[in-house]
This record gives sequence, structure tokens and C-alpha cells, in this order.
Amino acid sequence: MPAPETASREDCELIVVLGSSVTALGVVREARHLGLSCVLFDTRSGIAMSSRYAERVLAHEQDHPAILAQLTGLGGRRRAIIATEDRWLEFMVAHRASIEGAYGVVLAPSNEALGICLDKAAFARWCVESALPAPRSWSLDDLGGVTLPALVRPVSTLHDRPEIGVPKAVFVESLNDLNDWAGRFRALGVDALVSESLLERRLTQYSIPFARKKGAITSFVARKVRPPASWARTGTYVELLPNAEVERLARAAVEALDYFGIGEVEILQSEEDRRCYLIEINARPWVQYTLAAASGHDLLGLVLGSHPSSGAKQPRKKGIRWISLRADLYVCFSGSEGLVARGKQSLAEYLVSLFKANAFAHFDLRDPWPAIKEFAALAGEVIHAIVRRAARIGPGLEKRP
Repeated sequence: MPAPETASREDCELIVVLGSSVTALGVVREARHLGLSCVLFDTRSGIAMSSRYAERVLAHEQDHPAILAQLTGLGGRRRAIIATEDRWLEFMVAHRASIEGAYGVVLAPSNEALGICLDKAAFARWCVESALPAPRSWSLDDLGGVTLPALVRPVSTLHDRPEIGVPKAVFVESLNDLNDWAGRFRALGVDALVSESLLERRLTQYSIPFARKKGAITSFVARKVRPPASWARTGTYVELLPNAEVERLARAAVEALDYFGIGEVEILQSEEDRRCYLIEINARPWVQYTLAAASGHDLLGLVLGSHPSSGAKQPRKKGIRWISLRADLYVCFSGSEGLVARGKQSLAEYLVSLFKANAFAHFDLRDPWPAIKEFAALAGEVIHAIVRRAARIGPGLEKRP
């Protein structure tokens, strides 16, 4: 059943944001810019709970009926709801009728589209059926004809279950490695998909954020600068970079899904032959969401029915560079794999990129507490690292004459 598309900014007075991660923080700040009241709803206290722009509702109940009752109690005809994490999208799929009955607008695609986006195996099949270019894939139960090297990935995103220790993607070069990792996934009860690896090629990883409703779509293209595409991880430094071919493929995929709401398409492009590969569609706002507001793309305004007219100032398509400082410091300076620490990027290059950053995951002068909290966490990590290093070096110094 398609999501209703009846609300407009003039009608909508409040938006309920499911989740409290840095993604939710970006949505809260955009809602504030649009003049909307905002309620953050979650079962855990994330960084967005520090924002002064939202009322905070922390649901201590863990069973679905109790959470649903509390959530529908926040609803109303002039209220919208949006999920910012996959676990909340899954909750929405399970309780779609009740949620749609409680809110004037549900900012999410249909359950059918969500089923495709939330399951990597279903997404791979859909790409083949829709004649969209994507890496070939195989299930763990049918590896006939598998091509190595390959990537092994959980079928469903596991951001909300870090304790089980399953990586986002594993690169395997031999059948022994493949069988070993297949056994590990099965032992953990995690369904996985084996995909053709593109990592031996020189690749550029693109993020194409978008908002779509019937008769209107807006999008832009961003390049993931760090970490490299071969890491298969979330971007920590991302810059706007127009690419018409990549954007056309992303829009074609969104149109094929008849998508309603805000989302992000991930595409890899080979630098040798310029071929594009559709990797996934995140059916929700994404981590670097503040890129949209920083570049003048009114995503929330479009789906709520009040996108700026053609006479308005045109959004920027380049010149915006987003950084998540704490995560990016690990990417660059981690002793085990940091780009600068391992000599894969110079310190000067890092400092130049830092100077050029003009959009931020946490920092906002008008809403300072999330950045203060993030800086305090970073300072704690630095002090802890210094103490550990001193403890390792100390005994050796004491033995010197």
C-alpha cells in the first residue's frame, strides 16, 4: 500500500523522528529550519537527544505493542513521522496500518519498496528484474558459478546489533575463505549474500541523496572521499561532485520503485570504463544528511508539499564538504589502518581537507550541545590512548640507567 502523500508544510505542524543518531540530528535541524516542531522518539539515547530543537521521548518499553501505543499516541492529522534507522523502518513495516491511521503523513515508501531496500538479496533480484546494473550475487545456499574474489555481506543491515561482531562486508579471495566466512555467518544466525567484488578495480563511491513524491523529485551527487571505496564503510568525509551519469542511474532506480519519501542511493563507478554499479538504496535519511541543508536542497520541504518554486535560489551542486570529525580521525590516524598513519595520505593533504570542510555532522552554533558532547567523547578517547601508551612505554623507561 503506497504511503499517503496528502500533507503539506502549511498543514503539518509537527514531525516525529524515529531514532536519535547523527542522522536524526540532521533531520531535527532541518525541521527547525522549516518552522516545524519536532519530537525525537527512541528506545535508546543517541547524540540527537542533546539537541535543543526537539522534545525528547525515550521509550523504556521494549515490546512492540507498548512502543506502538506510545507512538500512535503522539500522532495527529497535522503530524508527520519519519524513520532514520533501518530498525525503525522494520518496525514501520510491521505496524504500517496503525501508524498510517495515527499520522497525517508517513514519510516512507510502500512496504513493498521497503522490502526490496531492506533485504540485499531481494534488492539484487530486483536489480536483475528491473535491468539495472548491479554486481552479480549468490546466496550462501547456492554458490554455483560464484566468481572470486567476492564480498560477503549480511542480507540485512546490522547497525543496531554491533555486539554480534559481523562486519558490513568481508572481502574473500579463495573458496576456503568463502566457506570459512559462510560458516561464521551461519553460526551467528545471520543470513548473508555473496556478491561479485569490484574492489580490485579503481572505483569511485558515490552517494545520491534524493526526495521524491508523485510528480516531483530532487537529488544531488556526493563523492565519498574517505574512507576509500575498498573499505566498504560509511563515509566520514564527503564532498558534492556532480556526475550526470551516476545521477541518472539513481533517479531511474528511484522511479522504478515508485518511491515516496527521502532516501539515498549508493553507486560505485569504475574509473577504467566508467561503468556504474547500483549497490543499495537506503530508504531513509542517511548519515551525511546535513549535506542537503548545507547545499540548499529542501528534501523535507519537497515531500511535505512546499518545495521552493523555480524562481527560488538554485541549490549548490559542488563546493560543500561534509565531515564527521571523530570518525574521520580514526580513518586517518588509527594505528592499525589509518590512511595518514600508514602513509597512504599525507598529513598536509589531511589538514587541507580539514580546512576545506564546511558542513558538519555535529557542529552547529545555534544548537551546540551535540558537538560539545561529541568533543568530550573525543577528548576522553585521546586521553585514554595517551594513558595506555604511557603505560606501555613506562616500564622500559624505568629500566634505563
